[in-house]
Amino acid sequence: MTGLSLMTQVRSVVVLLAAVAAAVAVVGCRGERLSIEPLELSPVAATIQSADAALAVDRASGRLLLSWVGGDAKGWSLFLARSADGGRSWSTPALVAGGSNAPDEVHPHGESSPRLVAGPRGRLALAWASNVRIEGRKWPAAMVRLARSDDGGGTWSTPITLNDDSAGAPVSHQFHGAAWQGDSGLVVAWLDERQAAAAVAEAGVQPIGGEPDATIYAAASPDFGRSWAPNARLWGAVCPCCRVSLTRRPDGELTAAWRQHFPGSVRDIVVAPISTAAGVPTRVHEDAWAYPGCPHTGPAVVAGHDGRVHTAWYSGKAGASGVFYRWVGPVPTDSAGALVPVYTGDHVPTAHVAVGT
Repeated sequence: MTGLSLMTQVRSVVVLLAAVAAAVAVVGCRGERLSIEPLELSPVAATIQSADAALAVDRASGRLLLSWVGGDAKGWSLFLARSADGGRSWSTPALVAGGSNAPDEVHPHGESSPRLVAGPRGRLALAWASNVRIEGRKWPAAMVRLARSDDGGGTWSTPITLNDDSAGAPVSHQFHGAAWQGDSGLVVAWLDERQAAAAVAEAGVQPIGGEPDATIYAAASPDFGRSWAPNARLWGAVCPCCRVSLTRRPDGELTAAWRQHFPGSVRDIVVAPISTAAGVPTRVHEDAWAYPGCPHTGPAVVAGHDGRVHTAWYSGKAGASGVFYRWVGPVPTDSAGALVPVYTGDHVPTAHVAVGT
C-alpha cells in the first residue's frame, strides 16, 4: 500500500482514513503528516466503552466540542464535553440522550454515527438514529432523532423524531448527514426506505443483493431546530447503507454527497446542491465499482472558502481499491480537479473517510 500527499493546489484540505488494519492521516499543501497523540485527560474515561466520536468548534466561544457514544452492550448513551484549551482539559460530560431508561435510543454505528453541528450564537445540534426492534426481523428499523442546545452544550432538549412517517410501517431512516444553513437554519438528510419497503411489499420479492435502493429525504428547520418543515423527498436510486454527507458552502447554502446506484450495480459518488429544491447530481468520478449489494461506506465532503466542493471516498473495485479525492465546483458543475489516489493497493479494506479544511 502507498499513502500519497494531496496535490499542491489543494490548500489546507485534510483527508483521514480509518481502515481495518491501518490508519493514515494525510495533509495537502505542504505534504506534512498529522501527528496523533492520545488525550491525557479524556472525557470518555468514565464510560466502559466509547465509539463514534465527532468534533466541532463552538463559533460563539471558540470551545472545542466532542460528542461520542459511550456505555456497553447493556446500554449506550450519547454525551458531549467541551474544552476551552484545545483538548487538554474537558468539562463534565453532558448526557444528551440514552441511558438505562432508553436502551434503544442510541447505539454505536460507524457509518450511521451521530452528527454534531455547531451553529451561530452557541447553538448546537446532535442527530442520530435510534433502534426500533421488530419481532421476526433480523435488523431493527430506525428513526432519525435530534436534540439541540442553546447554551453551547451545557443542557440539551428532549429528543424529537425528524422523519414524519413514524406513525406508519417501521422502516429504516438513518445513514444521515446534518449541517447549518443560511443565517440560522438546520438541515438533516438521511437514507429513507419508506418507498422501497412499500415497493418490495407490493412486488413480494427482494431485489438483487437483498437490499432495495434508498431515497434521500431531508428535514429543514428555519430556527435551528425549534420548528421543522415537512420532510422533503430529494433523490432516489441511492445505494442503501452508505451515508449521505452535507457541507455548508461560503454562500450559506448546502451541498450533499452520497453513493448513487447506477446501472449494472455500479455505485459511484455524486454531489448536488441543496437550496429550496434538490439540485442535479454531478458524478465526482467514474470509478465503475460494480457491487451487488451495499458496501456500507459513503463519501465525505467539505466546501472550501473558494466554493470548491472537496470529496473523499472509498472504492473497492478489484485491482483499483483505495481512498480517493477530487474537488468539483465551485457549485457542482463540469469543473473539477484531477483524481488523487490518497491511499491505494491491490486490496485496501473497507474504509470510512473524513475530510475537512
